[in-house]
Amino acid sequence: MLVLTLPTLGFAAALSLVTMYLPVILEPMLKGNPAKGTLIGFAIGGEGIFSSLIPIFVGVASDRIWTKRWGRRQPFMIFAAPFMAASLMLAPFQPSYVSVAVSTFLFFAAYHFYTSPYQSLLPDVTPPGHHGKVQGYQSFMRGGGMFMGMSVAGLMFYRWKPLPFILCGLLIMIFTYLTVSKINEPEPDRSHILPRQGLRGEMKRIWRSTRQNKGIQRFMVATFLWESTLAALRPFIMLYFIYTLGSNSQVGGLVMILVGATYMVAGIASGYLADKYGRSRVMQVGLWVYLGGCILGTFMTDIKWAFICLPIFGLGASVVLTLPYAILIQLMPREHVGQFTGMFSMMRGLANIVAPLIAGAAIDIADRIVPEGREYAVIWAVSGLMIVVSLFFFRGTKKEEVANV
Repeated sequence: MLVLTLPTLGFAAALSLVTMYLPVILEPMLKGNPAKGTLIGFAIGGEGIFSSLIPIFVGVASDRIWTKRWGRRQPFMIFAAPFMAASLMLAPFQPSYVSVAVSTFLFFAAYHFYTSPYQSLLPDVTPPGHHGKVQGYQSFMRGGGMFMGMSVAGLMFYRWKPLPFILCGLLIMIFTYLTVSKINEPEPDRSHILPRQGLRGEMKRIWRSTRQNKGIQRFMVATFLWESTLAALRPFIMLYFIYTLGSNSQVGGLVMILVGATYMVAGIASGYLADKYGRSRVMQVGLWVYLGGCILGTFMTDIKWAFICLPIFGLGASVVLTLPYAILIQLMPREHVGQFTGMFSMMRGLANIVAPLIAGAAIDIADRIVPEGREYAVIWAVSGLMIVVSLFFFRGTKKEEVANV
């Protein structure tokens, strides 16, 4: 089980590393450019484009192929891993914004080409009765990868910027090799493969089902806003530490260690509290705590306060990003689980496209108004506004609609 879930550690660390630390490399390249925030947002927001499109095609393709040596999922992993590792390792050495952005897009494309079949591999090779254990291992690996990419990488980045990118790329290759060399895929029962619907047919079916359920319509809008809050913050948080609070990536990494620890503990606790007091009630509390963290972030001027205030944000963020799918399960009709899960993923992908661009544009506008360096504080105001709007849509998801679905 450990070998099976090792790739999660590698690609979770890589994604956090790219979205948080590449903007620090891009910022000096765009110094003096009036659209620097928007350009950084575009480079990182490209992830949403690939997360919305590639899994649909690759997922269907990995269902339909079969090779005797590698099975049906692992060929995609073997093909994508070198591109993911190479683009990651080369990105910090690129001389211009365009070349860094191209490396970033290549990484995102390879990342989603890899992870979609990999997620399908897990249930394929897991024995009956062990799925919960595998999910537990994967959740632990994902948390460890995010911790490495957000926190430990900051300490390395401070010493030599390319170092965490190189090490992370090597880990991806090593973990992929260990998995494909140790795991043997069983040959699938091809009689269960569904006929092709086509992307257009699937989109029509999802849209038709969503139109018939107003509660889910409002919830999907709220989901888009919740995901947007994090997507707006992630590319600019290190720039906020460095230029707004006058710190560096090493201290920023220490802050993120504290935030990450709070996030992981609160994520577990929120699940228990949701079962005891109700998912929607705990979600409402989490949204207000999240909003409080955004307000504190907007007005902070000293890195010392970040060690106190940002864990509050981490507490709220954990609840807001942990419970939505559990609430969606209550809302969606049983016969449309797959469709609404796809819609849920599409909302997340769309947020990753739009939110970094909105935050970047807000930074560019603030740059003309506020003192130098304070423009990055506006990301907290943007995220806070999204939370306020999401409260309206979430409250519109009435209890009776949840109960009657």
